[in-house]
Amino acid sequence: MFTRARHDHVHPLLLLCGGVAVVVLFILLSVEIDVSRFGISFPRSHKASPSIFAGDAFDGVSVQAKAYVVYDLVDHVVVASKHADEVLPLASLTKVMTALTARKDHSGETLITIRDASIDGGYDLGLAKGQVWKLDELLKYTLVFSSNDGAQAIADALGGEKQFVQNMNTMSALLGLSLSFTDPAGLDENGAWGGKGTALDVAKLFAAARKLHPELLEATTHPRVTVRAGKDLLTGVPNTNQTIGGFFGAEASKTGFTDDAGGNLGVIVDTALGHPVVIIVLGSTREGRFEDVKALYDALLKSIK
Repeated sequence: MFTRARHDHVHPLLLLCGGVAVVVLFILLSVEIDVSRFGISFPRSHKASPSIFAGDAFDGVSVQAKAYVVYDLVDHVVVASKHADEVLPLASLTKVMTALTARKDHSGETLITIRDASIDGGYDLGLAKGQVWKLDELLKYTLVFSSNDGAQAIADALGGEKQFVQNMNTMSALLGLSLSFTDPAGLDENGAWGGKGTALDVAKLFAAARKLHPELLEATTHPRVTVRAGKDLLTGVPNTNQTIGGFFGAEASKTGFTDDAGGNLGVIVDTALGHPVVIIVLGSTREGRFEDVKALYDALLKSIK
């Protein structure tokens, strides 16, 4: 409870100290958002920071996407962008937040039993009722194969879908992001987008995932992976981004597509050895998303000072 101070007069020195404190606080707040719980910080402004990448290298790049951002993870600066602050549907890029949410309060060794209700009957390479997965193995499978059933099974097992989605939104707030979610897989249903946000915030989501769980993202850098489903090995699980092998220094990849979202794609690449960059495209086409990211990646290679 706040009460009005009883003192009618304040010593001038206190006023000076208070004024200095306000100025210092303002400066700190204007520099970065510090998510200390996770050891991650993002600047509030992306215009003044330097970068080893020259933004003018992107001047002639043409993309089909409604929005894109190329974000320098070391200098925390936007190297190039188009409508990076426009809110758009995320489709299966949502699953990166699903992974972070699942791992926030649960070990990668947590056992997840696949329930019949979690499987929608559509095509899914490796999930079957009664299987018992370790959480990290199921997350790798879900991210690489972009398994909607995998995301649903995780949500169902870790508190139920409603609670899990609420936890996803809480996680977004904890990370200082404005992303919001209604579905653990990013599916758009009943007029609601499964996930929505800006290209810049998605880039920061990828940055957080790289910081917190790089081992999960590493699985997405291969055209095919092997995961363990209980006692069985699933070999040759295909990556929904089959172009990832063409990116030097790839550290992460995630695709997304729905009718509302169009084609989305995010990658993290370390093209300058120790200087990773996130490339996010939103609102492209099913095939155009791969062409867009490749065009931005090529420009990035040329932009290194």
